[in-house]
Amino acid sequence: MVRLGICLTVVLGSVSVASAESYVSLGFGGDPALHGDMRMAASGEGDGGNGRLALGVGAGRLSVEGSLSRFGLAGSTATAAGAHLRLRFPIEGGFGAFGRVGLERVWLGSDLPSMSSTADGIVGGLGLEYRLSAPLLGEAGIWAEVSDDRLDTGGGHTGGVRLWTAGLTVGL
Repeated sequence: MVRLGICLTVVLGSVSVASAESYVSLGFGGDPALHGDMRMAASGEGDGGNGRLALGVGAGRLSVEGSLSRFGLAGSTATAAGAHLRLRFPIEGGFGAFGRVGLERVWLGSDLPSMSSTADGIVGGLGLEYRLSAPLLGEAGIWAEVSDDRLDTGGGHTGGVRLWTAGLTVGL
């Protein structure tokens, strides 16, 4: 109970009084690094890069995001849908760091016959961003993130994927 109180205090204390802001974010990155049973089932690393589209709404430094992403997995592609909390920590000027944590459902490609076609799990990410105000775009940001998905495919199979992604965020 004390831990829950501490967590709520940190989260609520980080939210400043501000109006809700919404944004869309698009990013692309390199090949996924698979681990656990996913690496063994895929016979090595993933290939084909990754992409991520997210829609978010936030107040102050705390945001809620919904996202869709794809990454190469063996000879096919995996697709993930998730819901995340994102907390931004301003550093200096427009620079900031952020953390993201959430739940995801992943639909695995057809090239992994030894595993279920879906997986559920948690994702966490750490990143850096630079926020700016652009005349035509309004509020915008450039970001880079490293994320790690921990997935359970059922039947005792667990694994995950680590991704690096860089992209652009535009306020709506």
